[in-house]
Amino acid sequence: MNAEITEVLDTAMLKEVASAALYHQAAKKTDDPAAAALLKELAASEEKHLSVLKNLPKDIVLVPTLKIETVTDLKLSDYLKGPDELNGADLTDTLLFAIKREAESAAFYVNLMDIFSDRQAKDFCRILADQEQDHKRRLESLYSRIAYLEN
Repeated sequence: MNAEITEVLDTAMLKEVASAALYHQAAKKTDDPAAAALLKELAASEEKHLSVLKNLPKDIVLVPTLKIETVTDLKLSDYLKGPDELNGADLTDTLLFAIKREAESAAFYVNLMDIFSDRQAKDFCRILADQEQDHKRRLESLYSRIAYLEN
């Protein structure tokens, strides 16, 4: 594994650890059972991502022909303002916060692509960005269903 891919992996693992810790902490601080359940699910998801990243073979070779699927962006985070922190957040605020965080993570990996010269490192960043974008899409879909139920 080359140095640039190792750097991407290390950065991605740090982000997963930080996200999981944030979601665990917020789950303990909310009084909303649905928000707590979602936060625990998000934390578990981040921990799963960390496990996948940690267990990648050291000699991994990313295939340049790997199909990278573009994820549809519902763009809710472009129009809805969520909280900047999760202390005591209800379910809708928790979803908005998580949507915003996933959007920031996707943008981070897209921007990271510009830093690396190695094609495999760029492709790996694209894969990570697309995964974050997919998480955002799933959260936006859930938010839409809940928001329409409430109105």
